[in-house]
Amino acid sequence: MDDIQEFCRSLEDLTPEERDEELERFKSQCICPICPTYNDCAKKEGELLFCIIGKSDECIKDRNDCMCPPCPFARRLDFGAVHNTYCIRGSELEQKK
Repeated sequence: MDDIQEFCRSLEDLTPEERDEELERFKSQCICPICPTYNDCAKKEGELLFCIIGKSDECIKDRNDCMCPPCPFARRLDFGAVHNTYCIRGSELEQKK
């Protein structure tokens, strides 16, 4: 099991409230808002952590640039540089399928 699978499994073991708290903690460290692709709609909707939660529902359709590879959170979970643009393509687990 790799780091991202282990991380997601650890979230599944939490209560819904604990999971929300944990995701909020990680959202506070998320660098998506400084990415050129991140837009006002995503900000308004509070969309973050695309690498874990998945792609943008409605807000982000076009890639302007990508900050995923240097993201400290993605590096901590050892995503590597294979997958990126999570806001358009989906979470790390979705892209691994």
